[in-house]
Amino acid sequence: MITIGDSIHNFADGLAIGAAFSISWRSGLATSLAVLCHELPHELGDFAILLHCGLSVKRALLLNVASSLTSFIGLYIALSVSTETVAKKWISAVTAGLFLYVGLADMLPSLVHVDSKRPWLIFLLQNLELLSGWGILLLLSFNEDQIGL
Repeated sequence: MITIGDSIHNFADGLAIGAAFSISWRSGLATSLAVLCHELPHELGDFAILLHCGLSVKRALLLNVASSLTSFIGLYIALSVSTETVAKKWISAVTAGLFLYVGLADMLPSLVHVDSKRPWLIFLLQNLELLSGWGILLLLSFNEDQIGL
């Protein structure tokens, strides 16, 4: 289930990156950076879960790489169909919907059901992390025109 869910998630990441690159290379670069920032801890977490389930390191890495390759499928699909403005809008809407679903169905329950001796500290840290992530995305969106190689 983890690998299937991760494959769908990575496919949506590829769609987002492809749609962003079809708009401009700066938008694509900013989207790629945002996806990289959220995918690194996500993939490490999936790897740890697969190891905890009893898989060998080699098998867990193989499953993680295989699920990550679905992002290229999403990228190629988005780049090939996003030549029209209507397709870009549909890809953006589907990608946003998938990200909202993942956030609400996967992340939110794990944030709510945390057992701790100091629940207010956990609540404060979780909100600080969420606000930091949103702030980074906001800065990226405001400054994507100044991003250069």
